[in-house]
Amino acid sequence: MNGRIPVEDVVPLRGPVPRGTPRARRRIPKAGRRATRRSVLGGVAAAGFGLGMTVLGVFPAAREVPADEFDEYYEIKPLPCPSYAAGHDCSPGCGPSRVCASCCRTSGGRRGYHHSSVSKPNHKLRPDMCHGGWADGWLWKFKGKCGPCPEYRTYRCHDGWRRSGPDSPYYRTICRWTVACE
Repeated sequence: MNGRIPVEDVVPLRGPVPRGTPRARRRIPKAGRRATRRSVLGGVAAAGFGLGMTVLGVFPAAREVPADEFDEYYEIKPLPCPSYAAGHDCSPGCGPSRVCASCCRTSGGRRGYHHSSVSKPNHKLRPDMCHGGWADGWLWKFKGKCGPCPEYRTYRCHDGWRRSGPDSPYYRTICRWTVACE
């Protein structure tokens, strides 16, 4: 034999199973089967080892992440809103840049945030460009009737860039997303 495998003996990764191929079967443990002394002692030893490594500080403690924290491009300044948006009314709200409804993501984990170049062509984020150069967005609240909200409406304003096509220049935009309405 020359060490080569005939093509018909190669198992396909996708598609139908070839005729005559035996089915893989798993053995299901019999009911009422008891744990052996060896398996119990192995479990206790593994738990003791993990606890010991945690006490010694080998494994870092888990950090709780707030729901709105994604990465460095999604830091949102809490209320009160920045002074440059203080004089705005219910609409447009948010700030001096153009409010752009189509710039907001409408699904997924980043729903309600500005599109990036990864999620939609001709869009990009403006990290650390608002409120003194540290925030990527901010909360903005309007007291009074605002659309379906009879008493107040709070927006999350997340800024970015948009252009109408690949050959046109980018302009500043804001994704305005309602986070509270009463």
